[in-house]
Amino acid sequence: MVKDKTGSRFSKIQPQTDREQNSLKIFELLKRGGTLSFEDVVSKTGLSGDFVKEYLDACSKRNLLKVSGGGKDSSITFDAGQRKMLGISFHNKQCILTVVDLAGNVIERGKIDIFSVDSIKGKVKEVKELIEAVKSGTRLKEESFDHVGIVVPEGLLKKNPASADVLSEGMKDIFKCDVLVSREATAAGYGERELGIGTLGKDLLYVHSDIGIGVVIKSDVIFEADEINAAKGQESYLRPWGQFNVVSVAKDFVNKGLGTDIIDLAKGDVDNITLDTVFKAAERKDELAEDLVKRSGLALGVRVAYLANMFHPEIIILGGGIEKQEGRFIQYVQESMKKFVLKEISDRIAVIPGVLGKEAASIGSALLCRREMFMEV
Repeated sequence: MVKDKTGSRFSKIQPQTDREQNSLKIFELLKRGGTLSFEDVVSKTGLSGDFVKEYLDACSKRNLLKVSGGGKDSSITFDAGQRKMLGISFHNKQCILTVVDLAGNVIERGKIDIFSVDSIKGKVKEVKELIEAVKSGTRLKEESFDHVGIVVPEGLLKKNPASADVLSEGMKDIFKCDVLVSREATAAGYGERELGIGTLGKDLLYVHSDIGIGVVIKSDVIFEADEINAAKGQESYLRPWGQFNVVSVAKDFVNKGLGTDIIDLAKGDVDNITLDTVFKAAERKDELAEDLVKRSGLALGVRVAYLANMFHPEIIILGGGIEKQEGRFIQYVQESMKKFVLKEISDRIAVIPGVLGKEAASIGSALLCRREMFMEV
């Protein structure tokens, strides 16, 4: 597993060795379902028979796969059994928990009411209070998990990178197993790709929230926004575009005393303003909200077109709150994108809203744990 410079254990996004890359090829094939034989895996992956046999045997010994029969009559399936992975994410004033099995099925869901994570300033004391809220609010600590995947909110990670260390160690103490940390956009994008409609196995670009954090997934290799090495290849272009942050701009205007339905919907508290709040105000025909939504949506459409021209995905998924129909945000993004995407690829790209909603990151973090288990065999 890869360690971030903060010392937290982050999910391994890209394979580091030829073996890991080949392992992902087999994993990607198995996820598409159906009954596979040894010969199917060899022919469809192009890998050597010796490697495939050794990998499948190793997976079988670790109770990851069930391999029955032999040769053309062999049957290879995921060994769901009792092995489970837990994904944990935070959305506004909720902690969202999702349990998946080795076949990638969601088998349990849970939610805990907590204080607003967006209000945390990154202090260790605050993060420990968050850990305690999870500990006291979940019954899942009584269960046994192979891994726990946690999503550290982008805002918290930016305020204090070391918070990932504190949060991951706290979750390890609660659930008594290995903990993998993932970024919110990466986990949400992976979840949408794995459990979306017609997206599994597709090369896609996932665009997260109005600030447009990009995640590219090709085969089963993930490319995420590179915040540390800004000049590192194409990944640098996936970084967030913060100048069009709807919530931040809305809060600035409200603090200046501008009259708007946004603050009414936030019950008079600026800290309660969310993307959803602004969208709802735009639905009410609030002038400020409508202007913010249109301005940000059109700008994000230009960014999406730029990324599409660079990465040539089969599918573009919009998520992290911007997939909703309220306020016409998603329509503005699509309208603007069509003007700037290259004509030779425009007809081949489907632009769709995410379907997992606020559970996307929790589901994705659990599935990233599963992915790493198969990659590290």
